[in-house]
Formats: sequence, structure tokens, C-alpha cells
Amino acid sequence: MIAMEYAINVKLGIAPIAWSNDDLPELGGETPLTTFLRDAKEIGFDGVELGNKFPKDKKELSKILNDYELELVGGWFSGNLLTNSLVEEKRILLQEIERRNYCNSHNIVYAECSNTIQGKPLGLSHKPILKEDEIKQYAEKYSLLHEFAKNEGAILAYHHHMGTIFQTAKEVDLFLQYGSKDIGITFDTGHYYFAGEEPFRELKKHRDRIYHIHLKDVRDEVKKEILNQDKSFLEAVLAGVYTVPGDGVINFTEIINFLKATQYEGWIVIEAEQDPKRADPYTYSKMAFNTISDLLKK
Repeated sequence: MIAMEYAINVKLGIAPIAWSNDDLPELGGETPLTTFLRDAKEIGFDGVELGNKFPKDKKELSKILNDYELELVGGWFSGNLLTNSLVEEKRILLQEIERRNYCNSHNIVYAECSNTIQGKPLGLSHKPILKEDEIKQYAEKYSLLHEFAKNEGAILAYHHHMGTIFQTAKEVDLFLQYGSKDIGITFDTGHYYFAGEEPFRELKKHRDRIYHIHLKDVRDEVKKEILNQDKSFLEAVLAGVYTVPGDGVINFTEIINFLKATQYEGWIVIEAEQDPKRADPYTYSKMAFNTISDLLKK
């Protein structure tokens, strides 16, 4: 595979969530990890994010990635900083940092999951909400966790997500305002748009605080139906609210052009969960790869 020449120093990654969904085992639960890895390599991606089907043992994880000549981008980490002590959260996080460091991966896509409704049969209107002083306390505690991770060779990139305490632009703004200047986010186009925000506006606002990028598109008619009927996040996924860049309503040309203009460096990851029986993972991921790689070229 010939390395792609892009206008900026980035690599393209892919998440396994289009092949098999950890939160909805009925979506691709029967698909082996090797199918995902083979497809990712064949399409042309440089690396992959983690999912539950990956080996937990760091040596086994490293071996299977090497077998397919893929880098480990990093991946999701379910945080419980609201309920755990800082000491306990550090202990749990360190285990994952050591596993990823062994594979030369330093990205931790961190999200608070102690009170999330993203996996529950609750309408999105029931999402947890923190008061401003509670966001301040959380951001200060998270900043200490971020510093700990940094000293261990990892970078936490907080993931704003539907159904969680940091879903809206205002919530993310306050989190970054009250946290240390070193903390940053995983910028996710689909989650911002689903939350009623304008992704490009948020990208420009927080460009210097963006440590990792997830790209997904949104089917606007599905989004409107889900919100109007106050359905759950998982119902939204099953209904097809998300799709890959180039198949929805988000303008990725302006997003990629801005990243080029500001010399973003790092990973750009396609992370778009769909029902694999309705949206073939290979076909849609190839579409996304072509769309984004074409925009990234010089």
C-alpha cells in the first residue's frame, strides 16, 4: 500500500463500530475482528481504534495489529470520575495506558459514563445535566487526571457525546473554561451536529484544544424524527442517524480546509456507527476514505 500524500501531517484511522457495535451486540456481533482488520487495511487506513473484540493482553494486541500492518490509533475509555476517587480513576486508567503505550499508541478518548444514558432506553431529553459549579469541580478534577496521564505518556482527549454530561456546545465550553489550559477534546462532527450545534463553528472556536478527531455525518431527517419523538440514543443509531462523511448534511470541505489552513497534525478517524446489514461497512468506509483523503490531498 502506497502511503497517501496529504497537505498536512495526518493519518487516517477507522473505528470498528461500523462492523460491530459494542453497545448493540446485535449489530455485527457475529463479525470477527479479523474481518474488520482486513477491510481496514485493504481500504487504505493507516490505523484502527479499539473495540471490545480486540485482545486485552497487550502482547496479543500488538501482534494482531502487526499481522495486519496497522497502527493503533487509541480508542474509547469509559470514565467514572464523577463517582470514583481520583486515586481509583488513576489506577484504572493506568492499566489502559500501559496497554496502549506498549502498542505505541497514546490517545485516550475519554468520556464520563457513570451517569450517561447513551446505552439506556431513555429519550435523549433525560440526559444528565450538571450545574455550572459542578462542571467547574469536574473540570478541575479531570485536569488532575489529564496531568497524570500526560506524565505516564498518554494524552486524554475528552469526547463530547450525546446522552452525557458534555453534549452541548455550552457544556463543552464551560468544561474547557474551568479546566486547565492543557486539557482538550476529541472533536466529533456527528455528535456536535446531533446536539443541535454547528460543527465548523465549534472547530474554529476550539481549534487549539482539539487533540483528536472523529468524523461522521448525520441524516438530518432521522435526527429530527428522533428528537421530535424523544427516542433514545441507541434507537437513533438503529434508525440510521449517523452515516459516513459524504452521505449526510455536514460540510466536510470547510472542515478539512480549515484543518489544512491551521496545520492540524495527528489522527483523523472515521467513526460512524450504523447497522451493518443496512449499510455495508466496507462500502461505506471506502466511501468515507475516498471523501476525506481526496479533501486532504495537496
